[in-house]
Amino acid sequence: MYISLDRIDVELEPEDGRARAIQTDHRTAAESSARPALSTIIALIRCLNPRRAYGELELFYNCQHEPPAFLRDAVAACGARLWVGDDPAILAQDLPQTAIDEGAVDRLVNGAMQELARELLEGSAATEPLRALELLELEMVRAGFPEEEEDVAAFWTAVLELGALAGAAVGASNGGAWFHDVTGQGTLPLKYRCFFRGEMAAANPLGKALKFIREKGGGEEPSFLVRTLVSSS
Repeated sequence: MYISLDRIDVELEPEDGRARAIQTDHRTAAESSARPALSTIIALIRCLNPRRAYGELELFYNCQHEPPAFLRDAVAACGARLWVGDDPAILAQDLPQTAIDEGAVDRLVNGAMQELARELLEGSAATEPLRALELLELEMVRAGFPEEEEDVAAFWTAVLELGALAGAAVGASNGGAWFHDVTGQGTLPLKYRCFFRGEMAAANPLGKALKFIREKGGGEEPSFLVRTLVSSS
C-alpha cells in the first residue's frame, strides 16, 4: 500500500551504474487531499527513505491519478520523478539527474508536521501538545495498538501522529525544527533538532513512536522522550 514507509515497492534493473526504483501511490487527488499534512509527510518519507539504501538512485513516484500540487512539491523536493498513469515510457527516457533540495524538504516537513500537530490538537480534549500526546498514548493502550500486518495505513498514521505531537511538545519548550537526517540511523529519515542541556541535539520522535507501537507500550511512550528533553532544556 501507498503508506508503507519502510520499504521500496519496485526495484528496477540498474542503469549506467545507478540504482532505480518505483514508489506507487494509488490514491485519488481527493483522497490525498483529505489530510494534506499527513499526505505530505508520507510522500517525503517514501521518497527519502530509499535513497538511504543506495549511493545514487533514480526514483520514480508513480501516481495512478493526477496528484494535488502539494504532493507534486514533496516529490520534486526529494529529487524524485513524478510519473502519472500506467504508461511505462518514462522509464526509458534519458532524463537529467535530479537531486534532493534539502532546504525545500526541511521547509515542507516542518510545515506539514506543524499542521498535523495542530489538526490533532484541535480534535483533542487537551489544549497543549504534551497532554494531547499523553491522551493519544492512553487511547492506544486502552483501545489496542494498530497492527502493521492487519492495517498498514492505520499503523503508520499512528506513528506519524504520535511523532508530530511529540515534536510540537518539544518545540513549545525547547524550540527546534524537523530536518532530513541524511546519515543518521533509524527506520525513518526525519529527526527533530532542538536545544538539550545547552547545546543542539537531534532527537528521534518518530523512532520513539514506532517503538512504542511495536512494543505495545513497554515504557517506550514518546511523552517520556519529550519530558526528558524538556526537563533538560
